[in-house]
Amino acid sequence: TIWLVRHGQRVDNVDKKWKENNPTKWDDPELTIRGKQQAHEVGKHFANMNIEAIITSPYTRCIETSCQIAAMMENKSTKICVEPGLQEPLDMSMDPPTVPTMDKIKEYSTQIDDSYKPVFEKLPAEPRGDLGCADRVVKTFQEICKKFPSGNIIIVSHGVPLANIHAFLKGHWKYVGQCTISKVTDMYGQSFRLDYWSDKKHLSQTHDLHEDEKIVPR
Repeated sequence: TIWLVRHGQRVDNVDKKWKENNPTKWDDPELTIRGKQQAHEVGKHFANMNIEAIITSPYTRCIETSCQIAAMMENKSTKICVEPGLQEPLDMSMDPPTVPTMDKIKEYSTQIDDSYKPVFEKLPAEPRGDLGCADRVVKTFQEICKKFPSGNIIIVSHGVPLANIHAFLKGHWKYVGQCTISKVTDMYGQSFRLDYWSDKKHLSQTHDLHEDEKIVPR
């Protein structure tokens, strides 16, 4: 089983001047208090499950979400693996993206696995727009499934990459809400079955999840 989770609420979702006031890292906002609570509730949902690994985009909001999830799990052997291939489209980021270094990421949790070999050490050039990252994200998704063929995993990413995974699975673009959960079953390496998408029953507040932020891709 592959679980897909979008990061929680970002500070620039509520502070509209945040990006303007942070010109050196406008592409890497942190979670709000609500965002951390959302991630905490995702963690409660997975608390009793035997999750082998959490594979996350390197942006701070995804790292924070992943660490909140891992902290709630009874299985403390669950590793958090940082995967650049899951990050936002390059044209939505600074050049280069201001993702935290591995040394900084390891400060968030003792469960960070710095031995993980990512699918993409460095991201290739890609077309502009929301569909520009599709090939990269789909390859990352497929390769992650090969890396973890026998265990339940959680992928933590962003709205656009996850919408591109939906397009790969079902043939059309579909956005997800923040800290919603989607379930995909790997059918023994032959195909993937999408069991449900953008579920929010685990969240105490189900409004304003930015799930309608992009109805169609740019």
